[in-house]
Amino acid sequence: MVPITKTQVYARGDGKNTLGYAHITLGDTFVVKNLRIVKGKKGVFVGMPSNRNRRGEYIDIFFPISQEARDYLTRTVIESFRKEFPQLMEGLTIYGLEEPPGEGKG
Repeated sequence: MVPITKTQVYARGDGKNTLGYAHITLGDTFVVKNLRIVKGKKGVFVGMPSNRNRRGEYIDIFFPISQEARDYLTRTVIESFRKEFPQLMEGLTIYGLEEPPGEGKG
């Protein structure tokens, strides 16, 4: 898997579901811009950059092709965002990777 060698995160700060954006560098070779950090009903997730097609549908222009790669990208981006903007992540969990408070397996 290509390592994420740099992560830049930015807060959106408008109070809506998009908490911020991220740019990542892959293997010191490629940069992917405008990944969205989104607060959903089940937790925070990373939305992929997309373009709108002629029918008005959004098509992802960058996306991981395995669950392992998606988990790695999500964890890396959200942990960077959490470190930079802890107040925006307070009480939030990463969808699919962390359990919400009070929902343990015990």
